Amino acid sequence: MPPRAPALSPDERRASIIAATLPLLRAKGSSLSTKEIAKAAGIAEGTIFRVFESKDALIEAVIHDAFDNSTLVTELGEIDRSLSMPERLAAGVAIMQVHLQGIFQLMTVLASSGQPLRPPVGGDAHKRRHEATAELDAAFVEVLGEDVRLLRVPATTFIGYLRMLTLSSVHPMLDGEASSPEQLVDVLLEGALKRAATKATKTTSTTTRRKK
Repeated sequence: MPPRAPALSPDERRASIIAATLPLLRAKGSSLSTKEIAKAAGIAEGTIFRVFESKDALIEAVIHDAFDNSTLVTELGEIDRSLSMPERLAAGVAIMQVHLQGIFQLMTVLASSGQPLRPPVGGDAHKRRHEATAELDAAFVEVLGEDVRLLRVPATTFIGYLRMLTLSSVHPMLDGEASSPEQLVDVLLEGALKRAATKATKTTSTTTRRKK
C-alpha cells in the first residue's frame, strides 16, 4: 500500500483549490460548478465549503489571485542573467504578456457569463496595487542589472514605458498588430527610425545647432 501524502495546511489547501479553479473559470466563467472544481482539485465537494463560504467567495479569491504579481515577480527573478540585456528584457516581456493575457481572458469570459471581473477594491486595495507595481518595477530593474547604467532615462521611467508597451501589445480592445517581446524591446531601446536615418537625423540636428 503506497504511503499517504502528507495533509495540506489550511493555506496550502486554499491555494490548491484556487489553482484548480482558475483554468476552469477561464474556460467556463461563473457557470462552473463546485462539483467540477472538486474533481479538478482532487477533493470532496464538501471540502470546498470548509475553506470558502460559498462558490462566489471562491471566485472572488481566484480573481484576486489572478491580479496578484507574486508569481510574475518570481518568474522574472529566474531569467538567465547571462543573457544580453535585450534578451533578458524580451524574456521578461514574454512573461508579463502571458500574465496579462490570462487576466484579459478571465475578464472576457466572466463578462460574457454576467460577472464582470474588476480589480480588488476596498480597504487598502489602492495601496496594495501601488506596492505590487513597485515590486514588479524592482524585479525588472534586477533583470537589467548593471546594464541599467546604459539607460539615458531613470530605470523606473524606462520600466514604466516597457509596462505600457507590453500592456498595449496584448490588450484585446486595442486590436492592433501583435508585437513580439523582441520587437517591443527593440523599439524601446533603439527607437523606430531606421539606423541610417537615426544617424542622419542626429548629424542634421547637430549641423543646424552649429549654424545658429
